[in-house]
Amino acid sequence: MKILLVDDEPEVCRLVKTMIEPLGVEVRTSSDSQEAALILANEKFDGIMLDVAMPNLDGFELTRRIRSTPPNQQAPIIMITGFDDVDTIRRAFEAGATFFIGKPFSREKIYAILRTARGAMLAERRRSATLPYRTSVTCAREGERFNATSINIGEVGMALESSGTAQVDDVLSLEFNMPDVKKPVKVTGRIRVKEAAGRTSIEFINPSDAGRDVIREYIHDKVTE
Repeated sequence: MKILLVDDEPEVCRLVKTMIEPLGVEVRTSSDSQEAALILANEKFDGIMLDVAMPNLDGFELTRRIRSTPPNQQAPIIMITGFDDVDTIRRAFEAGATFFIGKPFSREKIYAILRTARGAMLAERRRSATLPYRTSVTCAREGERFNATSINIGEVGMALESSGTAQVDDVLSLEFNMPDVKKPVKVTGRIRVKEAAGRTSIEFINPSDAGRDVIREYIHDKVTE
């Protein structure tokens, strides 16, 4: 898994990183909360650990920013603080924190919070994963029906090599096959990006439970292999 650790004390970053990395977790650190905000706006993480008391953006404000913009809106956030009063904990959760850990650190305390957060981090990793997947996709919209080939797929969408004359924000009905599934998957998707070469990024719109489960099972099996 991949975690961003944000604390304005470099020594704390080094200490926590040393504790976490032996667990097989990739840890990136930042001692500047504004720098961290830029990183989080452009790079996906499975989980985030951040301090409350920091100059520039404190932990509450940074958490609110994370929750208001992709790509880490749903990533689990572990809030770190030297204050364990009820008001601080309440503000942390109201800002969007998922878990809470107080200073001073111990290896046992770090391991315990990561065990607690592991399920949520793995779920986020699977949800955001995009895997190569090639299959024929039948696409339809008002007045047009065409065939395309998928490039990749994830729980939230897929990429196609082409999209006919459809443009950004157009809605398409999609039908395609998944491995070991007899019936084709039918979903609706909105075009989010269309490149000059024709490659198109599709975001699924409220897929059926059956369609969502088929795609989720495929992603789950591949990510955990």
